Amino acid sequence: MATMKDVARLASVSLATVSAVISGSSYVSPDLTARVRSAVKALGYAPNPIASSLKKGSTKLLGLVVPDITNPFFTEFVHSLQRRAHALGYSVLLFDSDRDMEQERECLRMLRAHLAVGTILCACAPEESYERIEGEIGAMPVVAIDHAVRSHAWDSVTLDNRAAARLAVQHILDFGHRRVGIVAGPQFLVPGRDRLLGFEETLRDAGIPVVQQSVSEGAFNEEGAYDAALALLDLPKPPTAIFVANNQMLIGAMQALSARGIACPSDLSITSIDDFPWASAFSPALTIVRQPVDQMAQAALSLMLERIKGDAREPRHEVFAPELIVRKSCARPAGSTVAKVSPRGSADRKPRGSRAMAVKAPG
Repeated sequence: MATMKDVARLASVSLATVSAVISGSSYVSPDLTARVRSAVKALGYAPNPIASSLKKGSTKLLGLVVPDITNPFFTEFVHSLQRRAHALGYSVLLFDSDRDMEQERECLRMLRAHLAVGTILCACAPEESYERIEGEIGAMPVVAIDHAVRSHAWDSVTLDNRAAARLAVQHILDFGHRRVGIVAGPQFLVPGRDRLLGFEETLRDAGIPVVQQSVSEGAFNEEGAYDAALALLDLPKPPTAIFVANNQMLIGAMQALSARGIACPSDLSITSIDDFPWASAFSPALTIVRQPVDQMAQAALSLMLERIKGDAREPRHEVFAPELIVRKSCARPAGSTVAKVSPRGSADRKPRGSRAMAVKAPG
């Protein structure tokens, strides 16, 4: 692989001249410029921007740490963020923590060692686990997504998870269901906790008591949701509708329905949060509450770039509104004579764009 020294030797110029031609940092005569460019072309020399940045003590390298790249939400977020960052001249170094706190800490240490200018983090552990994390990150700015942690110190970008759950559960109630269960996410994560709160609030507002047996906790993955859904289906009086707290758990819940020979929606209605590419290809097509992932990625990147440029304001927290995508996985309870209320939400279509609300963290 050709080096800058090779270019200087072939062009019979100094290293400083080669550097000036390549970077455009200072004037070089047309004759010398032509010689350098000819040597670069002949040798196939390509500058290494990362190595150059390391020499200067800074990079255009952004870190991105997610808990599970197989989750369609994170897959879409990564794609959007990387595309936007690349357009601005930044490289993105992606890590998958596999929902393991020690692995996540190692990712952060590696990003600091590689002089990442900042990291966008979807944390995988309880909020208190991040109280003393300065040793891993140093002065590197962090923007939290999805699971907002260290709100006193870090910017964050999240969904209004309680509102998302309320949309999904109210849609179920509009069909006349009164025995509604939930496959909930882990309660040590903000999305899992807030989505359960939204579920409970919606039932109470409708005058329906929240029965403990109707709450079955999964682990934001297919396997945990399969077992959690079976626990609901095997109750003496099983629910006639189930709200599932994320898309991966929805797949496990649908597998549980299949294992018990339960048809959706004629036997049981189901809704979830987080759209994914094949949700409309299921039979029935699945009613989902969608997150505006692309807008959330844009917001996270904008917050990060402002911190990189030296913004020292108090942490900002952008909360995005959800959107109900109505498909075909909900119907009236079997044998019900309750008149169906026109469900609120949208038909399966492209989102129109969600509004974000900036909120200052409590001091």
